[in-house]
Amino acid sequence: MGVLGKDLFELHRPQTNTKVEFGASAYWVEDRPEPQPYGAVLTEVLNLDVAPFQELLDQLNTAVQEKSGDVLRAYMEMKKGLASLPLYRLYLEDFRVFGDMPVEEFVIGDAQDAFAAFMMQEDNDLPAFMQQQIDDIRLIQERYAWFLDGVFADAVFEKKKGQKKIPLAPMICSRGYEAFISGVSLGENPETDAPPVKTQYRIRGEKEKAEIVEKMYFDRLLDFVYVEFMKGLQKGFVPKRCANCGRWFLQKPGATYAYCTGAAPGQDGKTCREIGASSSFRSKVENNDIWKVHQRAYKKYFARIRSGLMTKGEFEVWSRQAADLRDAALERYARAENEEERQRIAQEVAETLNAAHGCQSGPPAG
Repeated sequence: MGVLGKDLFELHRPQTNTKVEFGASAYWVEDRPEPQPYGAVLTEVLNLDVAPFQELLDQLNTAVQEKSGDVLRAYMEMKKGLASLPLYRLYLEDFRVFGDMPVEEFVIGDAQDAFAAFMMQEDNDLPAFMQQQIDDIRLIQERYAWFLDGVFADAVFEKKKGQKKIPLAPMICSRGYEAFISGVSLGENPETDAPPVKTQYRIRGEKEKAEIVEKMYFDRLLDFVYVEFMKGLQKGFVPKRCANCGRWFLQKPGATYAYCTGAAPGQDGKTCREIGASSSFRSKVENNDIWKVHQRAYKKYFARIRSGLMTKGEFEVWSRQAADLRDAALERYARAENEEERQRIAQEVAETLNAAHGCQSGPPAG
């Protein structure tokens, strides 16, 4: 009875063994109180330039091999780099603090020589651990990007009115990718490489905010990313490539964006989503007669507010009615069998939108 409610896995657990608690809509890493959205670490990994981290590790290995006096500083820089990697940056703050300290404050006097000697021993496993995480990141960037690009190629992400968004699992099956989700390498390893994780459950939170969370422990970034990715897919979280800049962003359940909210290249501070929305809207108006007549009428009635011929309230009523008329006409326009019928529908919409009393007469019969 003495162990009831105790976390047996906490005993003698190394810092690089990461505890994560998975909840219904988010997860928590170690003792960090902020919830993390599913897919956040994977998205960060997909965007990461791993070269600077490999450089830090190479500098340490060179210093050790050459028995250089810079080995301690190189070790501290490497440790700081490890603590800046996705996932580990969420809780290894002390690594970063030590990495910023002058060497003489971190290790004093004769201890510097002793520590340098320790670093030159072959059984020091922290550099090897960092190399494993770097190798994992490269694998994730290759395999997970391949999987996502393949599964979601030509998928409906910027969902338009009337379009149905296909659920993630049927979409994976339709692409023939269902066999690849059984292991952490997404098919790179021909064996079923399931993640070796330890699991417990506990109640997190209190009273009405309490929930049962699944607590897991991870020795590798790759294992964590796999579990985070699969749990995210179950809940509707999925990383996507921005259709403008090509960087990855996290799409959350219920959202249907094709563009990220990062700064658009060469666009003076505008985001990709702002640029994309403007570009998509212009294309939509330029290539559809219903949109053209709607926008002409919209501008006409909006001008009436400025001239005092219409109140804002009246305009809002007209605008809602105009949108309903436009959407109904767009469906008829899409079903039209020839150009003559499409032009007739557009003309009816134009006449109704520009009637003296706006859209009060309702959409034309189809």
